[in-house]
Amino acid sequence: MTTGTRGPAAVRWHRALAGTDGARVAAFPWPTAVEAEAGAETAAASASAPSVHRKPQDAASAALAAAFGSLPPDLRATAALYVLCHDYGTWAARRFVARCHDPARRLRPSDSVGMEASELVRTWLTAAEHRGDCYLLAQPPLPGAEFTPAVGVGRPAAVVLDLIVVPGEDPRDADHLALATAWKASGL
Repeated sequence: MTTGTRGPAAVRWHRALAGTDGARVAAFPWPTAVEAEAGAETAAASASAPSVHRKPQDAASAALAAAFGSLPPDLRATAALYVLCHDYGTWAARRFVARCHDPARRLRPSDSVGMEASELVRTWLTAAEHRGDCYLLAQPPLPGAEFTPAVGVGRPAAVVLDLIVVPGEDPRDADHLALATAWKASGL
């Protein structure tokens, strides 16, 4: 479905939400089953039921599994993954600094590795044997705007994982939401 010299546009294919706090997941503006059954002309019609997990890595894995699982099998294994990790990176750095200043805590190598956003997606990428590219983006090109990946003939599908952090009173503790959106080129 191309017009003139323009290629296919990126269209939302499926959305998935997972988090570490049930109340926050339930409060997130998410399409209901009734909206999906009514055939709403939004992403509501193509959204997985939200899920709650104990660890941020498990929430990210669940969201990625649902988003990638929605793609056609021929696109799934090589679709690019874009991880929007600015919030997570900021929170993880603050958490690491708090641990460094805590005289009662002994730092371990896992403390510094835990700061890396790549650790949140490594579990799923490894288990799924994903062969597509993975990009960790510190900040979207336009702050506040939804990131839309470049998909087209050469790259017909991609998944964007937005890691949303809701800090608590303790800088070392926070709730995490993983919002994954599968995109594909229109007409594919």
